Amino acid sequence: MAAIRLVSIKTVLCLAALLALGVACRQQRTSVGDIQLELSVSDRRVGETTLLVSVTDKAGNPVEAPGSLVVRGDMDHAGMMPVFAAASTAVNGVFTVPFEWTMSGGWILEASLTLDNGDVYRQSFRHEVLNEADMPTMNHSGMPGETSALYMRVTNRGDEPVAIVAAETAAADQVQFHETLVENSIARMQVLDRLVIAGGETLELRPGGKHIMLSQLTADIAVGSQQTFRLILDSGEQIDLTAAVLDSAIELDDETESGQLVFRQVWLRPASAGKAAASD
Repeated sequence: MAAIRLVSIKTVLCLAALLALGVACRQQRTSVGDIQLELSVSDRRVGETTLLVSVTDKAGNPVEAPGSLVVRGDMDHAGMMPVFAAASTAVNGVFTVPFEWTMSGGWILEASLTLDNGDVYRQSFRHEVLNEADMPTMNHSGMPGETSALYMRVTNRGDEPVAIVAAETAAADQVQFHETLVENSIARMQVLDRLVIAGGETLELRPGGKHIMLSQLTADIAVGSQQTFRLILDSGEQIDLTAAVLDSAIELDDETESGQLVFRQVWLRPASAGKAAASD
């Protein structure tokens, strides 16, 4: 991983915490004003979540190859160890960063972007993290700009591999294939151009592995509702599926057949469109 450079007032904290991640610390000035950072989360419940950090210029255009990112999470009260996460690649100016809320309460996330020229841009974001029992009953979500994820099991009954090359839904303006990878004890999200199901095999899309990510939601995705999806295969065939919106993975007695593919346990995580829904 590329070295992370922080300003001098952060040096002591950096040496104490980032070295545990194998990240070297160097003194470096902080530049502000030319780049804007925006951060959204996939889930505000205690446990695993995904951070989406968008990097844009003053005009709001995505910054291509924006460098590397470190996110530091601190509780807004003393006594808790910080949580660090890092990402070294971005797609269309967006870093996808696996993260973990270790406790409920108020959190301050500091996103530090290091450009290739050594300039560092920082911005802080506040989030309120809740236990499951404290979540609102309407949709178990509610943070602005959340993301959702679609999971399923796909069995290929044929002999030849089949690839899913695109997915569409009215619930989101952006749908991508992702895979969570762990390298040097740091988890990161990798964007995939397709999902391949080998002949006679089953592909499982699950939390912490391969999944279909929904961002830029057009409306809240509430527990108990259903969402429809269209999958497009490399052959050009289109398959329509219906996903149940659930809090967690459970055994679903569902099955959809299309040609040599069989889809089971199709479910979707709840999420809030937040400001995106309010602006419609």
